[in-house]
Amino acid sequence: MYFCFVGSSKSIWWLAGWFPNSLDEQSGNFIGRHAAAMSVHQRAQPAGGRIRVFHFPVYRLWKDSVPRNVLEIPEVQITCTPVAQLPWGGGLFRALNYVYYCWVVGAALKAALASDGVPDGVHVHGGDKIARVIPALYKQFRQRGRGAVPLWYTEHWAIFNEVVSDGFGKRGAIFRRDYLRLWEKVTVAAPVSLSSQKSMHAYLGGAKPFVLFRNVVDTQLFRPRHADEEKDATMPFAFLHVSSLEPRKNVLGMLRSFAALKQKHPDWHMQFRIVGGGNELYLSQARTAALGLGLLHIFQPSVAFFGPREAADVAFQMQCADVFVLFSEMENAPCVIAEAHCCGLPVIASSVAGIPEMIQDNNGILVAPSDEVALTAAMEKAYLNHQAWNNADIAAEAANKYNPMAVAAVLDKSYKSLMEPCVE
Repeated sequence: MYFCFVGSSKSIWWLAGWFPNSLDEQSGNFIGRHAAAMSVHQRAQPAGGRIRVFHFPVYRLWKDSVPRNVLEIPEVQITCTPVAQLPWGGGLFRALNYVYYCWVVGAALKAALASDGVPDGVHVHGGDKIARVIPALYKQFRQRGRGAVPLWYTEHWAIFNEVVSDGFGKRGAIFRRDYLRLWEKVTVAAPVSLSSQKSMHAYLGGAKPFVLFRNVVDTQLFRPRHADEEKDATMPFAFLHVSSLEPRKNVLGMLRSFAALKQKHPDWHMQFRIVGGGNELYLSQARTAALGLGLLHIFQPSVAFFGPREAADVAFQMQCADVFVLFSEMENAPCVIAEAHCCGLPVIASSVAGIPEMIQDNNGILVAPSDEVALTAAMEKAYLNHQAWNNADIAAEAANKYNPMAVAAVLDKSYKSLMEPCVE
């Protein structure tokens, strides 16, 4: 089997299951960072490939505004094709939505084939919904004499487990079939963690070659404090959490653990800061829980809620904190851990999925998921012994792993290994 570039043009289609759009600017922002990293790297390469990103945000007909692209990346063509969906439940409407999605996406990709020709490679980022159209797309490739186009597959969604409510084994037969058909076409898996790779193999079957494609961190933004930005000594010791606050993040468990720590050490000067919560319900539930635990005293609150924040504000909060905390029931390879480490923050996190690959004794503490007693003990240890961590070393090691050029170079090497020019 041979994979060849056409002449000197190297075109790679990225089919993004999620991507930032006007309805949700945080949707798939990690994929946007990957694309931006590849753009910088490819511009520095004389024979760099040309990436074209396709994303197909869905919206509820008559209820949502039509989504549009909100991200611009130099020299990366981004094609946003909104897909309307009927807003009602029931098997008939789900079937109609499924068929209509395939029709709209299929038509958009067919038009791209007509204008640009067959790409030299395809990279699926997040198989949700996009998996539906892969068989038909490769049929189009074969009809144009290019059926052996290599396909890379990166999954960011933590569904390959039975812990979360939407785990792969709990999904419908058609959903599972679509993923299995996608997996059949995969040439190289590009997981963001080794745990993700093992899980995909376990659920989808059949070992695939893989390349570890870590999440990207903007290391110009997420960096340690400068020497002239030293923390005010009068400020409390700050535990920080950043997330969507959805139930699997177990924010209520963190609050209970922190309340137990406060009860055990009422004289300790410390605060738990929570950033995020675009969903008002999740934010309200967290505030109500904090109030019930006595952590929102009117004169001296022990918990501060900052709501959703832009990346620059998140970086600032990390630079001002002492320890980052993530107590999720399930994750993949969380960007926030990489960002916290790049800021020099040690991280306390639950030992699930790819998190143990990111945290060792020199940069944090692992606890069992849902073990609130262990989390309280870990926060106590962090408060007492936080000076044992070398913040500068944590930041330097993380920056080497997650900076855009380092991450992009790994994927670029994998692309080139399968798409070198043909030699007669």
